[in-house]
Amino acid sequence: MPWSISRLSLLLALVYLCANGQGREVIGYRVTSKGEAEAINERNIPSRSDLYDSETGNQIGNGVHLVSKPGGWMEIPFRPNWHCVFKADKEKLRAATKLWIPSDQWWSKDTNIRQYVKRFGDPDKTLRFSYIDKWKKGKTLQMVIPTKMVNKNTLDIFAKCFPSRAELVAYESQKVSWLSWDIIGIPSKPRVTV
Repeated sequence: MPWSISRLSLLLALVYLCANGQGREVIGYRVTSKGEAEAINERNIPSRSDLYDSETGNQIGNGVHLVSKPGGWMEIPFRPNWHCVFKADKEKLRAATKLWIPSDQWWSKDTNIRQYVKRFGDPDKTLRFSYIDKWKKGKTLQMVIPTKMVNKNTLDIFAKCFPSRAELVAYESQKVSWLSWDIIGIPSKPRVTV
C-alpha cells in the first residue's frame, strides 16, 4: 500500500511539473513578422541576428523587446503580424539582473546605455525595463532581453507564436506584473504625447 501511494505522489508531481511548463513562467509578449514567428516556432526558442543591432534607434538598447500583456505592442501595418508569448525558467529568471533604464538614457547610443548598465551588471546579461516613450499615453512597459542573452538562451526561454492575437489569448492571456519583480532602480516617468 505505501508503495502505491508514493507512486501516485510521484505521478502527481510529474503532472504538476508538466502542466506548469517545466518550471517556466510567462515573461512577456511580442508582436512580430511571420518570418520571425515561423523561426521561433521551429524550435520554440527565440534568436536575434546581430545585424539588427545598431548604435541608435532603440529606446533602451538592442535586443528582443517584449511587453507585459498579449497584443500590448503595436502591429506593423500592411504585413501579417504574429503574436508570441515568451516563458522563461523561473530560477534562471530570478537569478538574472534586472534594471530600470532612466529616461536620461533613453534613445542614447547603445554604447552609452551599455556603459550605464555596467554599473549594475553585465550589459549582455541584464534585462532592461522602461515605459515605452511617447506611446499609449506612456502607460505601457517594455522589457529588452539583450541580443547575446537571447542567443545564448540564458533564461531557457520557450516561445510560441500565433497568427492572431485571438489565438494567442486562447493559449495564454496572463498579464505579467513586472512592477512586482525585483528590479534595480525606479521606473522613469514617460513622456506623453496628446
